[in-house]
Amino acid sequence: MRKRLMRTAFLAGAVVMATCLPGAAHATSGTAAGEAVTADEKGHVLFCTGRAGDRSVTVDLYDNSLYGSFVSVIVEGPDGEYGGGSTPPLLFDNGSVSAELPIEKHGADGGPAGRAVIQGTYAASGEPERVHDITREPSWVVVAHGTRQQLSTSVSITVLGETTPLSCEPSFAYDLKVTRTPQ
Repeated sequence: MRKRLMRTAFLAGAVVMATCLPGAAHATSGTAAGEAVTADEKGHVLFCTGRAGDRSVTVDLYDNSLYGSFVSVIVEGPDGEYGGGSTPPLLFDNGSVSAELPIEKHGADGGPAGRAVIQGTYAASGEPERVHDITREPSWVVVAHGTRQQLSTSVSITVLGETTPLSCEPSFAYDLKVTRTPQ
């Protein structure tokens, strides 16, 4: 189950980055159309959850040496749903993670609702594991191989006037050679 969650988190991050930056993998390669594109990709994935009072909080933190960083926050409670996302220039930095982003209330009575501040630490935990994943995207077959290293984390969020610790499972760093071949 844990491996499936880690794979799902990695693939979700890859899909987010592919969606945010369509054609970026091909553009960075300098190859002709129709050729495979190979790149080294390193980064981090943290999927975090917690409770802030009577609200549930979900935080995704992702960075990739080729595509950059992404953070998203979703807060759900009896007073509605709130959320926000950002692409900070530096999210993970030598054992610390931090981000600040605007939060909006969703729905008919929506609008700006303040800021979310995420802070914490991470460290390698256990031995690196070998990775070999094959996935199909709309226009690509993606083969990733390399290593994934679990992370131990201590992360908190301040949002909507509440500060709460987050449980970040799965959390890992990755170092992969990724080949995308057009379908």
